[in-house]
Amino acid sequence: MEQIGFLPRSIVRTLKRFLKQIGLLQGGLFAIYEFRISRYILAVSFQCFFLIVCPWIFHFFLEFFILHIFLKSPIIFLNFNQQQQAFAQVQTFSQQFYFETFFQSSKIFSINWKYPLLVNVKQRIFIEKNNLETIYQNYFLKYAHFYNEQSVSIVTNWILDFTTFLFFVVILVFLIPQILVLKTCFIEALLSLNETIKCFFLIFFLDLIVGFHSSKSWEIFLQYIFEHFGFQIYQNSNFIAFFISTFPVFLDTIFKYWIFRYLNRISPCTVLTYQAMIE
Repeated sequence: MEQIGFLPRSIVRTLKRFLKQIGLLQGGLFAIYEFRISRYILAVSFQCFFLIVCPWIFHFFLEFFILHIFLKSPIIFLNFNQQQQAFAQVQTFSQQFYFETFFQSSKIFSINWKYPLLVNVKQRIFIEKNNLETIYQNYFLKYAHFYNEQSVSIVTNWILDFTTFLFFVVILVFLIPQILVLKTCFIEALLSLNETIKCFFLIFFLDLIVGFHSSKSWEIFLQYIFEHFGFQIYQNSNFIAFFISTFPVFLDTIFKYWIFRYLNRISPCTVLTYQAMIE
């Protein structure tokens, strides 16, 4: 019976390999050469990671400057969906305010039967507190500012996402060797894990993306994307239903093909463990 230690064997193997690479567990010129290669891979990986993070930093600063410029020139509405939302909110507010005004006025006029001398005073106080023009003006200014910020946010999202996409394209075109080194380092780190851990992550991500409960996650994701670019998700219900019913199936087919075509060559033990855990 093989004993199970406190730390997983995959972590112990990774630590031993790291110590070998830095030359603590073996000597000679080969250790120095391997250390230099590992140092180069690590430096290139950090460089690629920094270049991948750079677009997000650029996105943040550009968003700050663009928002500062656009907020000086009010846009209010960008599309018809925002106008419909604003009209529905104004209509709801008018109905609520009319109901509250009618309810308060009924209380005031009921006092006329008991205290006739206080009716004029109560009516004057009620009218002063419920100045319709001031209330509606404050309400319209509040929501005009809200929709102005929303419109500016939509415009900046289009501009910034396009520039960030161009930034990533430039990185993919001009930094192919560094990306290959980063890919090699990432694959090596994954293959050094235990078979059970690899299967756990594989099943977790597959169930998260194409599992039985993934339809709600895809709906939330699409809602965020639509609102991010200023579209209304509920006006595209047929597209949402079609996307949720077909795209996860397409991804599931690709994942299964990748597992039995490529993963079976790289790590056949992982495929066997994955099948055993599924069964």
